Amino acid sequence: MGGDDETTDVRRASGSDLDVMLVHNLLRTHGRLLPLVDAHLRRRNLTGAQLNALLVLRAAGGDGLRMNEIGRRLVVTKSNVTGLVDRLQRQGLVARTAGRDRRATLVRLTPAGVSAVRRTAGEHTRLLARVTACLTAREKRTLIRLLTKLRRRLRQMRVDRS
Repeated sequence: MGGDDETTDVRRASGSDLDVMLVHNLLRTHGRLLPLVDAHLRRRNLTGAQLNALLVLRAAGGDGLRMNEIGRRLVVTKSNVTGLVDRLQRQGLVARTAGRDRRATLVRLTPAGVSAVRRTAGEHTRLLARVTACLTAREKRTLIRLLTKLRRRLRQMRVDRS
Protein backbone atom coordinates (compact mmCIF):
# COMPACT_ATOMS: atom_id res chain seq x y z
CA MET A 1 0.00 0.00 0.00
CA GLY A 2 2.96 2.34 -0.30
CA GLY A 3 2.56 3.47 -3.91
CA ASP A 4 0.05 5.75 -5.55
CA ASP A 5 -1.57 2.95 -7.55
CA GLU A 6 -3.46 0.98 -4.93
CA THR A 7 -6.19 -0.30 -7.24
CA THR A 8 -5.45 -3.98 -6.58
CA ASP A 9 -5.35 -3.46 -2.81
CA VAL A 10 -8.65 -1.55 -2.93
CA ARG A 11 -10.37 -4.36 -4.82
CA ARG A 12 -9.28 -6.86 -2.17
CA ALA A 13 -10.06 -4.67 0.85
CA SER A 14 -13.29 -4.86 2.79
CA GLY A 15 -14.83 -3.59 5.98
CA SER A 16 -12.51 -1.72 8.32
CA ASP A 17 -9.55 -2.12 5.93
CA LEU A 18 -11.50 -0.24 3.28
CA ASP A 19 -12.42 2.48 5.80
CA VAL A 20 -8.76 2.88 6.78
CA MET A 21 -7.65 2.99 3.13
CA LEU A 22 -10.28 5.60 2.30
CA VAL A 23 -9.38 7.97 5.11
CA HIS A 24 -5.65 7.35 4.57
CA ASN A 25 -6.03 8.29 0.89
CA LEU A 26 -8.05 11.40 1.71
CA LEU A 27 -5.33 12.54 4.10
CA ARG A 28 -2.53 11.72 1.63
CA THR A 29 -4.33 13.63 -1.12
CA HIS A 30 -4.86 16.61 1.16
CA GLY A 31 -1.20 16.43 2.18
CA ARG A 32 -0.10 16.73 -1.43
CA LEU A 33 -2.71 19.23 -2.56
CA LEU A 34 -2.39 21.75 0.26
CA PRO A 35 1.32 22.58 -0.22
CA LEU A 36 0.79 23.00 -3.96
CA VAL A 37 -2.12 25.41 -3.47
CA ASP A 38 -0.40 27.23 -0.60
CA ALA A 39 2.79 27.77 -2.61
CA HIS A 40 0.80 29.11 -5.56
CA LEU A 41 -1.10 31.58 -3.36
CA ARG A 42 1.99 32.55 -1.36
CA ARG A 43 3.52 33.86 -4.60
CA ARG A 44 0.60 36.33 -4.65
CA ASN A 45 1.02 37.12 -0.93
CA LEU A 46 -2.29 35.43 -0.13
CA THR A 47 -3.52 32.47 1.86
CA GLY A 48 -6.39 30.19 0.93
CA ALA A 49 -8.61 31.86 3.54
CA GLN A 50 -7.75 35.30 2.14
CA LEU A 51 -8.55 34.26 -1.42
CA ASN A 52 -11.85 32.78 -0.26
CA ALA A 53 -12.72 36.03 1.52
CA LEU A 54 -11.85 38.05 -1.59
CA LEU A 55 -14.03 35.76 -3.72
CA VAL A 56 -16.94 36.13 -1.27
CA LEU A 57 -16.57 39.91 -1.38
CA ARG A 58 -16.36 39.93 -5.17
CA ALA A 59 -19.59 37.93 -5.37
CA ALA A 60 -21.26 40.42 -3.00
CA GLY A 61 -20.66 43.32 -5.36
CA GLY A 62 -19.65 46.91 -4.68
CA ASP A 63 -21.72 47.36 -1.52
CA GLY A 64 -19.63 44.80 0.33
CA LEU A 65 -20.70 42.63 3.24
CA ARG A 66 -21.04 42.87 6.98
CA MET A 67 -18.31 41.12 8.93
CA ASN A 68 -20.77 38.57 10.34
CA GLU A 69 -21.97 37.72 6.84
CA ILE A 70 -18.41 37.13 5.67
CA GLY A 71 -17.95 34.78 8.63
CA ARG A 72 -21.19 32.96 7.83
CA ARG A 73 -20.25 32.46 4.20
CA LEU A 74 -16.72 31.33 5.06
CA VAL A 75 -17.90 29.27 8.05
CA VAL A 76 -15.40 30.88 10.44
CA THR A 77 -15.64 32.61 13.80
CA LYS A 78 -15.96 36.35 14.34
CA SER A 79 -12.37 36.64 15.58
CA ASN A 80 -11.11 34.77 12.52
CA VAL A 81 -12.97 37.18 10.22
CA THR A 82 -11.58 40.18 12.07
CA GLY A 83 -7.99 38.95 11.71
CA LEU A 84 -8.54 38.00 8.09
CA VAL A 85 -10.03 41.39 7.21
CA ASP A 86 -7.28 43.17 9.17
CA ARG A 87 -4.60 41.44 7.07
CA LEU A 88 -6.42 42.12 3.80
CA GLN A 89 -6.87 45.76 4.78
CA ARG A 90 -3.16 46.14 5.59
CA GLN A 91 -2.44 44.81 2.08
CA GLY A 92 -4.80 47.42 0.63
CA LEU A 93 -7.16 44.78 -0.80
CA VAL A 94 -10.27 45.61 1.25
CA ALA A 95 -11.70 48.66 3.00
CA ARG A 96 -14.04 48.94 5.96
CA THR A 97 -16.88 51.46 5.88
CA ALA A 98 -19.64 52.28 8.33
CA GLY A 99 -22.92 50.62 7.46
CA ARG A 100 -26.24 52.43 7.11
CA ASP A 101 -27.37 51.58 10.63
CA ARG A 102 -23.93 52.47 12.08
CA ARG A 103 -23.91 49.23 14.07
CA ALA A 104 -22.42 47.20 11.28
CA THR A 105 -19.14 47.65 9.51
CA LEU A 106 -19.17 46.81 5.82
CA VAL A 107 -16.16 45.34 4.07
CA ARG A 108 -15.68 45.84 0.36
CA LEU A 109 -12.97 45.21 -2.18
CA THR A 110 -10.70 48.11 -3.08
CA PRO A 111 -9.63 48.58 -6.72
CA ALA A 112 -6.39 46.77 -5.78
CA GLY A 113 -8.47 43.96 -4.30
CA VAL A 114 -10.57 43.66 -7.45
CA SER A 115 -7.39 43.46 -9.52
CA ALA A 116 -5.77 40.92 -7.17
CA VAL A 117 -8.78 38.63 -7.09
CA ARG A 118 -9.21 38.80 -10.88
CA ARG A 119 -5.57 37.91 -11.48
CA THR A 120 -5.27 35.31 -8.72
CA ALA A 121 -8.62 33.62 -9.28
CA GLY A 122 -7.79 32.98 -12.93
CA GLU A 123 -4.39 31.52 -12.11
CA HIS A 124 -5.87 29.50 -9.26
CA THR A 125 -8.57 28.08 -11.52
CA ARG A 126 -5.98 27.06 -14.12
CA LEU A 127 -3.84 25.37 -11.44
CA LEU A 128 -6.81 23.41 -10.13
CA ALA A 129 -7.80 22.42 -13.67
CA ARG A 130 -4.30 21.00 -14.21
CA VAL A 131 -4.51 19.10 -10.92
CA THR A 132 -7.88 17.56 -11.75
CA ALA A 133 -7.25 16.99 -15.47
CA CYS A 134 -6.86 13.26 -14.82
CA LEU A 135 -10.56 13.03 -13.90
CA THR A 136 -13.53 13.09 -16.25
CA ALA A 137 -16.36 15.56 -15.67
CA ARG A 138 -18.50 12.66 -14.43
CA GLU A 139 -15.80 11.55 -11.99
CA LYS A 140 -15.46 15.11 -10.71
CA ARG A 141 -19.22 15.37 -10.09
CA THR A 142 -19.22 12.00 -8.34
CA LEU A 143 -16.25 12.94 -6.17
CA ILE A 144 -17.84 16.27 -5.24
CA ARG A 145 -21.08 14.51 -4.31
CA LEU A 146 -19.29 11.88 -2.21
CA LEU A 147 -17.03 14.38 -0.42
CA THR A 148 -20.08 16.54 0.35
CA LYS A 149 -21.82 13.49 1.78
CA LEU A 150 -18.78 12.73 3.94
CA ARG A 151 -18.58 16.34 5.20
CA ARG A 152 -22.27 16.20 6.17
CA ARG A 153 -21.54 13.06 8.17
CA LEU A 154 -18.61 14.75 9.91
CA ARG A 155 -20.79 17.78 10.77
CA GLN A 156 -23.44 15.45 12.17
CA MET A 157 -20.87 13.63 14.27
CA ARG A 158 -19.66 16.97 15.65
CA VAL A 159 -23.23 17.94 16.57
CA ASP A 160 -23.82 14.53 18.18
CA ARG A 161 -20.72 14.99 20.38
CA SER A 162 -21.92 18.41 21.60
